[in-house]
Amino acid sequence: MELRTALFIIGMIVIAFIAFISFHRSQQKPYKLPRNLHRYGRSDNDEVDPLFEPRKGPQTPRATVAKEEITPQVEEPVKVDYRKDPEVSPAPLIREEEPDNASTLQLDLQPSAKQEDKGPQKALEYVALIRGAETITRDQALGVYRQHEYTMEKRNGIFGFNIANGLWCDLETEDMSSEYRDICLTIQLADANGPVSESELHRFSQMSLEVAEELDRPVVFSMDFDEALATAQDLDRFRKELDVILVVSIVARSERGLTITAIHREAEKLGLAYGKDNIYHRIRKTAENQADVLFSMANMFKPGELPKDDNTIHTSGLTLFMRLTAVSKPVEVYTDMVKTAKSLASRLNGILVDQENRPISETMIISQTKSVMKMASQMDAKEIPAGSELAHRLF
Repeated sequence: MELRTALFIIGMIVIAFIAFISFHRSQQKPYKLPRNLHRYGRSDNDEVDPLFEPRKGPQTPRATVAKEEITPQVEEPVKVDYRKDPEVSPAPLIREEEPDNASTLQLDLQPSAKQEDKGPQKALEYVALIRGAETITRDQALGVYRQHEYTMEKRNGIFGFNIANGLWCDLETEDMSSEYRDICLTIQLADANGPVSESELHRFSQMSLEVAEELDRPVVFSMDFDEALATAQDLDRFRKELDVILVVSIVARSERGLTITAIHREAEKLGLAYGKDNIYHRIRKTAENQADVLFSMANMFKPGELPKDDNTIHTSGLTLFMRLTAVSKPVEVYTDMVKTAKSLASRLNGILVDQENRPISETMIISQTKSVMKMASQMDAKEIPAGSELAHRLF
């Protein structure tokens, strides 16, 4: 056989082999989550991964036992007698919202009003979902995670879908005997120190791939690498734009200023609580008896204190301020702050002014209220509502 003919035959064999491999790969279907493994039960669309659908925050599932639906008991809200507790504002804005029971999981387990879903939050995190049909214990998952764990600057964690209660749980706080179906690794994309760096995001991605390989399970990310970097930058811009301190000040009409005695008297009449840093606060008490600060009032001049041990002190002005991102229902909180400032100005013979010491008109208040409403809507659209845990983590 001639050399040319032999080379031609070898070339044809190589081409045929490459064509066979390409055809075989084209026939392979991407991994899909089986119907019986869907997070929210049976789905009509296998292409949708329920984990990465928009989340509305922690929810406690209802449960069914012997096909009868059982609704968890919800604790009655704490009722506060404002006549006996002057530290709590009677303003209507401090009423707690009713819990959202919009979604129901049909699971064969006992209900618990105290259990919460603590899964990954796509609005703020880059998520690596390591899926599987077989269960895995907490110690198995954590053991592999520890072997490949990298040092991260941003908040990160490992979560598991607990098959006993149908909830995502933080593996760091779970019982060692707990079993899970899916595992998630997460890293926060931005916080008060800025966006995640490219190198740190790369380390996280590499760690996730190593953990998935060790567990012999497929892994899917909530977004591709470049999209994650862009999302981190976008979250950081969003944080800088909306991290706003709203201010209303009161300046004295008289040259003698405002007496400290009158300030304390009128502030307490209006339900403000004297506390941290020797200034006043509007406090909201939660059902767990935790104190949330809605807005504060301080001396206009440094160091801002309003001491109670010296009745001879005078000041030329007071400043009321609130951080928009830190409170739920910021429009109502801002409205209450302005209303309180107006009452104090009237009682102390003062004038309402803005940060440039310009007298505040009703038109200016309306304009500012619209701005607050717009910023609150922007936060809702980002699925990081003002005053939420996610907002506190970002801002």
